Amino acid sequence: MQKIILPSLLAAVAIFIWSSISWMVIGWHMIDLFNLPDETVVQQMDATITKPGVYVYPGYPVDHSEAGMEAWKEKHLAGPLFIMVYHPDGSDPMPAANFIKGFILNFITAFIAAALLMMTLAQNPSFRRRVIFVMMLGVFAGFMYPFMEWNWWRFPLGYTLVNFADGILSWFFGGLVLAWKIKP
Repeated sequence: MQKIILPSLLAAVAIFIWSSISWMVIGWHMIDLFNLPDETVVQQMDATITKPGVYVYPGYPVDHSEAGMEAWKEKHLAGPLFIMVYHPDGSDPMPAANFIKGFILNFITAFIAAALLMMTLAQNPSFRRRVIFVMMLGVFAGFMYPFMEWNWWRFPLGYTLVNFADGILSWFFGGLVLAWKIKP
């Protein structure tokens, strides 16, 4: 355990730096994110939605009868479709707590990657193979997360590809650090 704490912290720093560059400098995450064009939609939501949560339209049918499912399917086919995270009370757009939580999440995932990498050391993998191993964890996660959203929630392909590529690059940089510090 001691052998992977420092490498995990260093990898978390590398991933945090890359994420900052990815979001704040490159700006590619904005490829399919758009502002609502009309404030009346927001005013209507404020008037009718009081509970924070994830909202979808058309909502799942309460009545799972054949008629209820058919009505839901017709709404789905006609459109529009949306998924939205809603917070009626608002919040600070860039609170320090989110950066701290983000770093902690980076550390936890780097720690898991480091533990998995340690399990491969009996095979005496080269530096390059250790980096590729960790990067492939990013590929795995990309197919598990952004592409599942693309498939089931119909997230835009551009948004999906950017998040997939960003995950691979995050774990490439994290892999460089882990492979440097964790050796056979």
